[in-house]
Amino acid sequence: MRKLSMRFVAVILLLVGVAVAVDPPLQPFSSADGRFVVQFPGGAPKVETQSVPLKNGQTCTMNQFWVELENGSLSYMVMYNDYPPGFITDTSLAAQQTRLEQTRNGAINGKTLISDTPIALNGAPGRAFSASDKDFHYDVRQYMVGMRLYQLIIVSTDAHPPTQRDQFFSSFLFH
Repeated sequence: MRKLSMRFVAVILLLVGVAVAVDPPLQPFSSADGRFVVQFPGGAPKVETQSVPLKNGQTCTMNQFWVELENGSLSYMVMYNDYPPGFITDTSLAAQQTRLEQTRNGAINGKTLISDTPIALNGAPGRAFSASDKDFHYDVRQYMVGMRLYQLIIVSTDAHPPTQRDQFFSSFLFH
């Protein structure tokens, strides 16, 4: 009887060990052009740039850095863009928060806003918000630093929640 119970315990421990997911290690990443550092889970990010049209007919370049985990069910990303000279004329705190609200509204188009809070990082105004749609959950931090907009975004599914959310967000620094 004791042998049977020991085997049962061994099988249960094996199953529990297989079921427990291990978070990938956080890897420091810095972008000299982006003037930021962050820790991405799972290694070096993919990098992409694309031209984005602005309302006044001008364009800016969106720089994107991201890692995908869990077969694309979980992504951690940092994006930044510099607005062209003259695009932003009012740099007051109220105007920067309005711009952050506008970018939030564009990001959540077609999604349900869950939470939204003004934040700051090293004196730069920001917003923290979450949204969802039928497939994904979005956790976002945005910061306006002069003419530059930084966006940190985590996209996840219910089956693959972002277990390293706080570490990722708190590791971000701009310089």
